[in-house]
Amino acid sequence: MAGGKGSRLSPRKPLLEVCSIPMIARVYNVAEKISTDIYIATIKNHVIEKELILRFPNIIYTSGKGYENDVLEAVTTIGFPVLVLPSDIPFLKIDYVKPLFTCKSSICTLLSRGKFVGISLWNSDNLNDFSSIESNVDIINVNTKEDLSIANKLCYENI
Repeated sequence: MAGGKGSRLSPRKPLLEVCSIPMIARVYNVAEKISTDIYIATIKNHVIEKELILRFPNIIYTSGKGYENDVLEAVTTIGFPVLVLPSDIPFLKIDYVKPLFTCKSSICTLLSRGKFVGISLWNSDNLNDFSSIESNVDIINVNTKEDLSIANKLCYENI
């Protein structure tokens, strides 16, 4: 998912760098280890649309009516099952999403410390059959300038 307004940080948020690498590239690298079918969802005429088209082979478009609506549009366009990864989780690891793969609900959402982080596995579009799976790790979701600063400081701690 890479087509939001970015009102708390920047509409260019997916391309902002953490550890000198755009956040979306970091998430894409993890996605490549999970699947060969990877799609970037954005909206038409988004400020980073042209850059996304140049960097990533499969772009799909949503209406831009909000994250939840855009996710639903994206997953029904792609088909099921589909793993949704937001572009603002710069330290994403495969181990973080593995608990979702054993979930039998139609929609399985990952929580980090009780909070939604935008990561979900959709086995169908039955909105009445969902589960929230708690992660055992603190997943960093970059939404503000402060979050971005903290993430970049962590780069030096992880060297």
